[in-house]
Amino acid sequence: MNELKIRIKRPDDSQQHWRTTIRSNLIKTPHDVSIQSNRNAKDPVHSAITAFFSSNLKSSRRGYYTRHYRYMNLPSRDFNEVIDIGGCLIALGKKGSRYTLNGKTESLHTIASALARVTFKSCFEKDVAKLMKGLYATLSIPEDVKYCLENRVPFHFFDDFQKTNVRLNCQQISDNEVAIEVSDGVWGTMTNKELESFCAFYLHGKKRSKKWMFCSPEILYERTVGVKPKVSDRKLMIEFLKQNRQQDIVEDRAKLLVKETEEKYPDRIKVIYDDDKEVSAMYVRGKGWDWKLTNTKFKSDIQMVSTFVYSTPDTDEHFAQKIEKWEEECFGINIDAINNGSEEEIKLPPKPTNEPQWKGPICIDNMSGGSSLGDQFVARALALLNDTLTVKIVSTIKRYICNNENSIRVDFDEMR
Repeated sequence: MNELKIRIKRPDDSQQHWRTTIRSNLIKTPHDVSIQSNRNAKDPVHSAITAFFSSNLKSSRRGYYTRHYRYMNLPSRDFNEVIDIGGCLIALGKKGSRYTLNGKTESLHTIASALARVTFKSCFEKDVAKLMKGLYATLSIPEDVKYCLENRVPFHFFDDFQKTNVRLNCQQISDNEVAIEVSDGVWGTMTNKELESFCAFYLHGKKRSKKWMFCSPEILYERTVGVKPKVSDRKLMIEFLKQNRQQDIVEDRAKLLVKETEEKYPDRIKVIYDDDKEVSAMYVRGKGWDWKLTNTKFKSDIQMVSTFVYSTPDTDEHFAQKIEKWEEECFGINIDAINNGSEEEIKLPPKPTNEPQWKGPICIDNMSGGSSLGDQFVARALALLNDTLTVKIVSTIKRYICNNENSIRVDFDEMR
């Protein structure tokens, strides 16, 4: 078996990697493979590993990785081979256009996603039994179905020529079926396969499903509930969908999260609201320094919050050098005035100061887009509560801090 040494870049500024190995007869030659996070995806690391497997397992030679190098050489005919991921042996086969994983027929996307989960877990877990258990747990519920159970089912429709994005409640009711609330108190059903096909368009934007693509609310009702909606049913459904707008749900959850975070850390987090009851600023007392987060309003969706740290403009050493230089300048001016016999008032340069101030904004980006304002406030606040560790991980912070831990603090009551 040939071996690929996989290096998965950590999604931070450390420039470090997680490492594992993949062995198989499908691999052309031994190689070192570096996988970078896909910042456009909802799960950047998992999406990048999935793309690696998907591109290499496709019979087509298109895709990001195959444009550069194809690490696996799949036979043109049917095959059954073994892939060793971190010691976990997985049977991969193909018959015609169908792929199998450990003897079970699955879609290419499901197989790539499952192999990606095992690959990432093998970076930390060396117990083969636990890796295999993780594989079967991943295959038991498709990735898109898991997403819907955690984040609701995505859907959009057009009303008066305006597109409305909504999220629908869903619950798992059997091993292969979920229930979806399509109207107030009205639940329809979909199989896992149907929900995957539904998400291909409404979540991933792929126009492959003729059954669900550009599905109107009436058709969604009929295909999930099993009966055509009456005129009154349609009106109720439209109003129900409008009450479940995706943006409204996200913003409401984010506001609740901000409130709960402040209540959980009342002595370390203070939130300031504007006249519209939107979060305008958040003050955070870290272990070593004090921080201020503000609403930028005009920046990109990966940096909607600006970060400031309360620190002196200069380090003690640099400030001492400034004072020394200032004293030399003052001494030289005085000597010149005495030598010239000047009786005019001597004008000295202003004395340097090193008063603490809010320094920033510090560049801290979200790993991926799509996060709401409240989520970004809370994410940064939780990281800065443990700032002694965060400053070591986020390289852009260090140059703004010029004083030692706990040497300068703000009166927390004045932060209001």
